[in-house]
Amino acid sequence: MKTFSLCQNIHSPEKFGIDAVGDLSNNENLYFCYVVDGHGGCKNSDILVNNFHSYILSLKEEFSALDNTQKEIEFFFEQLIRNFYIQHRGRLIPAAMSILMVIFSPTHIYSANLGDCRLGSITQDQKIHWMTYPHNLAMSLNTQTDPRIIEIALRDHMTENPVTKSFNTKKLKSLSFNKFDIATNTTYFLASDGFWMLPDKDAIKIIHNKDLSTCPMLIDDISLHGISFI
Repeated sequence: MKTFSLCQNIHSPEKFGIDAVGDLSNNENLYFCYVVDGHGGCKNSDILVNNFHSYILSLKEEFSALDNTQKEIEFFFEQLIRNFYIQHRGRLIPAAMSILMVIFSPTHIYSANLGDCRLGSITQDQKIHWMTYPHNLAMSLNTQTDPRIIEIALRDHMTENPVTKSFNTKKLKSLSFNKFDIATNTTYFLASDGFWMLPDKDAIKIIHNKDLSTCPMLIDDISLHGISFI
């Protein structure tokens, strides 16, 4: 297993959110990673993102003892979010962020998310497959089952597609959980919306080169974490 991380934050006077990426690797059987996207319209979102990163680093001992079972992993995700919320409840208002957390075992992938960060994969045939869907307006209105049509709809709503469920310090929202089998010859990646909204050809180029500068016209914050089993 090989990993890489890319992150870009574009600064402007009226934008407050930042993206971030991180991981924990001190468990013999499990690997934890995350991406977060602080909401740019909430003036304390950058502080919330930085606090989340520090909070994750404080969990090294707890993560090192985590058992490789779906029940224990999902409980770890739930307690992580609940305890972070308790620490920040009623503080840093307004502040909000999208979160995607993933744990890799030798055979499975466990994900937990709030907001519009997504888990995807790319195989040796250089085709991107999005494995999770965002919590946003387009998905709440979606009635389609064909993944290709859903992806088109998500991108049709790029300019007016607010997040419908995210992490904030006023009310704790429930996580969405997923479990997948690990496939060989595949690279998995966690991404904020600044990445997954890109055309596939640009996203593939970035993953292949592991370099955001290969697409010089990027206009949004991006957090991207890749895990390769090739």
